Amino acid sequence: MSNLIHLIYCSAAPRPLGREELAALLAGARLHNERHGITGMLLHVDGSFFQVLEGAPDDVERLFARISADPRHDHVTVIIREPVATRAFGEWTMGHAEMTRDDLDGIVGANDFFASGGSLPEIGEGRAKKLLAAFRDGRWRTAPANAVAAAEDATLPPLRYAFAFQPIVHAPTRSIFSHEALIRGPGGENAASILQRSQPVDMHALRERQRIAALEAAARLGLCTRININFQPSDIAHSPTAISSLLDAAGRCGIPPGSIVLEVLESEIIRDSGDFSARMNPYRASGLTFAIDDFGSGYAGLNLLADFQPDLLKIDMNLVRGIERNGPRQAILRGIARTCLDLGIDLIAEGVETVEEYAWFRAEGIELFQGFLLAKPVFDRLSTDFYLP
Repeated sequence: MSNLIHLIYCSAAPRPLGREELAALLAGARLHNERHGITGMLLHVDGSFFQVLEGAPDDVERLFARISADPRHDHVTVIIREPVATRAFGEWTMGHAEMTRDDLDGIVGANDFFASGGSLPEIGEGRAKKLLAAFRDGRWRTAPANAVAAAEDATLPPLRYAFAFQPIVHAPTRSIFSHEALIRGPGGENAASILQRSQPVDMHALRERQRIAALEAAARLGLCTRININFQPSDIAHSPTAISSLLDAAGRCGIPPGSIVLEVLESEIIRDSGDFSARMNPYRASGLTFAIDDFGSGYAGLNLLADFQPDLLKIDMNLVRGIERNGPRQAILRGIARTCLDLGIDLIAEGVETVEEYAWFRAEGIELFQGFLLAKPVFDRLSTDFYLP
């Protein structure tokens, strides 16, 4: 049985790199990779790197760790990491070309496509070949940070956002369980307002950048609790890095995956909860935890729990509001609480605004709370202040 993997990634040069510097990078890569039995390819086009690493898993992972820490690579993004039966690149240890987009027209299936005259045996059918085609067509190009900023500056009106953080409090220990990252505009506008202003931008890519930015902001502020970050399942269908890029950012920031809670709206999962569960299980194995947000706002919530059991469930604030005066809602919530208890799911009462609402949930044994009664979202800090009756 083969013990080979392909690790394919893209990255950006944080600054323009001259031909001599690129040649030196390539020469060093060739020497290192030949010693460690790593084959593959390295391309650099218009500030974007695209690389296939092929070899024994431990050797490839060690090399990739070095690449991720190399200041000549920015925004390193894993595209695929998978076992392969045989080498697709023979004994060829590494090659590179600084090409124009026109030069890339024949990149796939060509025996001699490097501008420098280097040759490569034709790549056999497989995922690497398909990803090369995607790179040729302009995808998997990771623009340098200054280019991303320039593109966002060109959006009208300017695309600017920040994060406010709101604590989720564990009542029995009177401690902060987590902080939810809430995207806000420069004037305090909510997330919907920002997204409406950013229609020219790829929404899935924008949300992916925002999740990473939220994590990085929390790390800068000294996060020592969990962090709740909003997530839309449709992003997975449009980007294979929708979650892996967040895990990569967590590694760079020193935040364990077990501290990250991805919040998914009930209405987003309910369309195909079985498929969602299957897609998320590999990420749960990495340590990520999941919460269903606004539970009770849809039409088939209990059906959803039969297919996908989250770690946390946030009760929709419309069910929370005035709960102490509404008998039917009380009966519904007692049933949800019992179901969650049997399934090992922790409940969060979200949007709690009055002492009476808090007291009803607390009397029912609910331990986790979020809302204006306890603490409001704040900018530029992870608040340690909260109120409990």
